[in-house]
Amino acid sequence: CLSRDGELYVRVRTSQLGTFVVVPGDVKITLPFIDVTESNWFYDAVYYVYVNGLFNGTSATTFEPNAPMSRAMLVTVLWRLEDEPAAVNPIAFQDVSDGLWYSNAVAWASGAGTSATTFDPNSPVTREQIATILYRYAKTKGWDISASGALTDFTDGNEASAFAVRALEWAYGEQFVVGLDGNRLSPRGNATRAEVATILMRILEHYGD
Repeated sequence: CLSRDGELYVRVRTSQLGTFVVVPGDVKITLPFIDVTESNWFYDAVYYVYVNGLFNGTSATTFEPNAPMSRAMLVTVLWRLEDEPAAVNPIAFQDVSDGLWYSNAVAWASGAGTSATTFDPNSPVTREQIATILYRYAKTKGWDISASGALTDFTDGNEASAFAVRALEWAYGEQFVVGLDGNRLSPRGNATRAEVATILMRILEHYGD
C-alpha cells in the first residue's frame, strides 16, 4: 500500500495471473498503536510509514514515537523502501550476527558501518547522521539534491560536523529537516522515531518515489 498526495494506492508485483482484492479508498486503515492518536503532530507521518510498510511498531500495540531511532531501525527502513533486496555479501560486522530482525538489512547496507568491523546497531542516530544517510540515498536514486539552505539561520548551525554540512543544507533547503524550539537545528542531537517518520514522509512525497 502506497500513500501519494493523501490518497492510498495498491502496488502489486506478480509473475503469474491471479485475482486481487483491493480495499476501497474510502476505508481508512486504523493504526493499532495505543501511543499514537490523531491529535499528535506526528500522526500523519506514522500513518504514512505504517501503511507503506516502512516502519513496524515496537510491539503489536505500541509505536514509541518518542523513542530514539537506532542505526538498525534506520537501515531496515531503507532496506524495506528498496523492497528488501538480497545482500550481495555476507555480514562483515562483528557486532551483527545472522538471524536478527535487522541482519538482512545490515548485510545489504554493508558499507554503512561505524568501522570496518562494527556496525553499532543499537546506537541512536543523530539528526545530522540521518540527513547524511538520506542525502546519500537520494543521490543513489538520481534525485535532484541541488537545494541548499543556510545553516546560519539556526543558533547552533555551526555545530554541524563537517561531514554532514552539505547533507543538512540539502535537507533544510527542501524543508525535510526543520528547526526545533529556540531556533535550534540540534545537528548532533538524537532523532526520535516520530521525527524520522516525518522526514521520510516529506522526502518520499516530494520525490514521488
